[in-house]
Amino acid sequence: MWLRRFCLWTLPFMAPFLAAAGSASAQESAPAGAHVEGVAAEAAAGADARRENVRGDETFQSSYTCIAPSDASDMAPIVCEGSISPVLPLLYFSLSWRLDEFGDRVVDTVHIRRKGEVEAFQTIEDAGSHAAGQIPDNGFELIDVNFDGYHDLRLIAEGTAGPNVLYRNWLWAPDEEAFVGNAALDEIVSPEFDPETQEIVSRWRSSAAEGGVDIYVWEEGRTVLIHRETDRYAGPSACTRTFFDRIDGELRETGTGACG
Repeated sequence: MWLRRFCLWTLPFMAPFLAAAGSASAQESAPAGAHVEGVAAEAAAGADARRENVRGDETFQSSYTCIAPSDASDMAPIVCEGSISPVLPLLYFSLSWRLDEFGDRVVDTVHIRRKGEVEAFQTIEDAGSHAAGQIPDNGFELIDVNFDGYHDLRLIAEGTAGPNVLYRNWLWAPDEEAFVGNAALDEIVSPEFDPETQEIVSRWRSSAAEGGVDIYVWEEGRTVLIHRETDRYAGPSACTRTFFDRIDGELRETGTGACG
């Protein structure tokens, strides 16, 4: 698990930083301290325990399609259809939208109905999705964000500086048979969901000189930050990576090294 997290930084996210920094030196062994092995083992055991709570079909691969108006003068809703579970009916999503003063498409309301039914069984008010017109369907996705085997709904909330993107997320609650918003997940930038490790990976950048990656897990319906790596640049060839891990319920610094 620890080595896998080191490898997260080989992905393209850090290309702009690495270009500015030039050829980085080889990764130094991070002085992780006595707790690191325990942290890794605890994370692996936690992933196995979370899989035991899956209620839906964890292997289900959702597919969805959307039909959007042909041009900005056509104010008809964006209509998407897709399935969130192999045992539930096909769902239709009607996204009511408008253009704001900057020309961005704003989705205010989402009506959701089941196949074969005329009336919506749920209406999401104040959806709060703002996206540039060139982004198809305001980033509509059906994706299992909490690894429970049911696919959930998300829309782009807004784009921010650099790679940071925020989403509005509504998780399917099987007991309520409805999508329920999750404000904590909405605060995580550019989340990627790894069903194998049961982790949420967030790559972020706060400035041209600082960026990082955060790793979250779900605990009792809450997102919990368990690992962070932060790269700070002090010059073209000077970069320090700092590691943090959740130990005894707190995020603590566990090591430093050269950016790799």
